[in-house]
Amino acid sequence: MTGFFVVSGVLLYGLLAVYIERKLAAWVQDRRGPEETGPFGLLQTFADLLKLLRKAESIPETAFKGAFLFAPLLAFGAVIGTLAWIPAAEPNADHEYALWLAGATLSLEAVALLLGGWSSGSKYALLGAYRLLALLLAYELILGLLFLTVLTHYGTLSFKAIVESQRTLWGLFQSPGLFMAGLIWVGAGLMVAHRAPFDLPETESELVAGTLTEYSGFRFALFMLAEYCVMLFQAVWMSYVFFGGLLLLFTPCLILLQMILRWTWPRWRPDQTLSLAWRKGIPLAFTAWIGELLWIRFST
Repeated sequence: MTGFFVVSGVLLYGLLAVYIERKLAAWVQDRRGPEETGPFGLLQTFADLLKLLRKAESIPETAFKGAFLFAPLLAFGAVIGTLAWIPAAEPNADHEYALWLAGATLSLEAVALLLGGWSSGSKYALLGAYRLLALLLAYELILGLLFLTVLTHYGTLSFKAIVESQRTLWGLFQSPGLFMAGLIWVGAGLMVAHRAPFDLPETESELVAGTLTEYSGFRFALFMLAEYCVMLFQAVWMSYVFFGGLLLLFTPCLILLQMILRWTWPRWRPDQTLSLAWRKGIPLAFTAWIGELLWIRFST
């Protein structure tokens, strides 16, 4: 029964997040956004979901059918599986390496997107999958180094133990290395969610819809839900690590920050994004980790 309510909450969050982002995008672009379906347009996202569910599924003749149909289910499974390592969703979730396990589980969402693009039998989807692969290697290295910084500072990757270590001062202000890691994590979170300005796998202005070009209906909706859940998990993790586990206060703010960056920051070219990730992101994350090691060594 608990699992049912958690999954229902995830679905409700997806509907609400899409509505809020539409309103936010309209505000940024000096438009009104949804306002006719339901009061203040609140039912517009629900109406769009019904439309997606009623759409006929189409499978390209050149697609690898099994992998093509399985990829959206894998993306949704990765999202639901990640919840098992977050105490806010599963009260009994507590493990010394919970943050690492949650990150490893969520990485399956990118694998699902890669699988979907590769199996679609479309040149646009395949090109999006290749772009994702190049970006995936970079941001996973960045996240790995950020996790090492967190482990070095707190001595654990348990969410509960991390929150316990922030009773008197938020983690963001406990050391220069952790502060630097927090700033890097914001950009890395956008890459992990594959959102503008770093949405290389999709880039609709260049690749139609990239890896999702051949998807429609229910399976397209699963991929979209997974994307919004990645945003949610990144915000939850940062709230635990840097803001003392104050999820209700900081998680919405961090989600809104990701949305604002999408609609206010111009999309980066593929070469610029990869250069930022490989030449700046990884060295900066490595510097944060080394800086944390030195801070621990000489401040105690």
